Amino acid sequence: MRPNPVRARWQQGEAASNLWIDIGWPVTVEALGRLPYDSFTIDMQHSLIDRTTLVPLLQALSLGGGAPMVRVTQNDPAEIAYVLDAGAYGVICPTVETADDCARFVQACDYPPKGVRSWGPVRGLMYGGADYFDAYATQILRIALIETKRGMDNLESIAATPGLDMIYLGPNDLGVSWGAKPSYTPNHPQVELAIPLVADAARRNNIVAGMHTASPETAKQAIAEGYRFVSLGYAAKIMFSAALTLLEATFSQARKK
Repeated sequence: MRPNPVRARWQQGEAASNLWIDIGWPVTVEALGRLPYDSFTIDMQHSLIDRTTLVPLLQALSLGGGAPMVRVTQNDPAEIAYVLDAGAYGVICPTVETADDCARFVQACDYPPKGVRSWGPVRGLMYGGADYFDAYATQILRIALIETKRGMDNLESIAATPGLDMIYLGPNDLGVSWGAKPSYTPNHPQVELAIPLVADAARRNNIVAGMHTASPETAKQAIAEGYRFVSLGYAAKIMFSAALTLLEATFSQARKK
């Protein structure tokens, strides 16, 4: 089966990089997919990407070298099976708040007797290889997104879920759950406290800690804390920021006169 670049990075003892894809145009995503990121996550939860758009984006990413992953809209076995059948090499499940939530998510990713996923990977077989059934469990990633106070309260039992590969900290929604305004970097004391707690829970349970970082400084801090998977922001947000920086660098001084 085609090896997962994220797992390969971990085997080398290094942290893996990830770029969040919220752009639905396959040619742009193909260009992004050729960048040397270890993985790319197509966001179906907070973007305008739907099932019709998803498959062309996965095809575009397959022309590059990073692992194609998907954040699903909810903990729904049918949707989880769909993105895996479409060729996703990792699934990020939002708003995992209990061990039961996490167990249902992991079971949706796996075939019986461990899970409930039915056979029929369609493009997953094409992308992964003829031995998909025998080897998929060693390559795909099952990632639980911790982004609420309740999720943090149940962090240890979630991290102990058999078959889970990663607990992923979402600082934006976690801050919001504590009353902070939305921010793509930690902006609440409880979020700052959560960063080492998630890393410690992952270590104790022999899984990986991941985090949405959105800046080099936050990413470096997370890696220093023991995180082995860091997302470096949303593609569209990075594009908007670069376009604004270019405009201001060119015209700001002239227009102040």
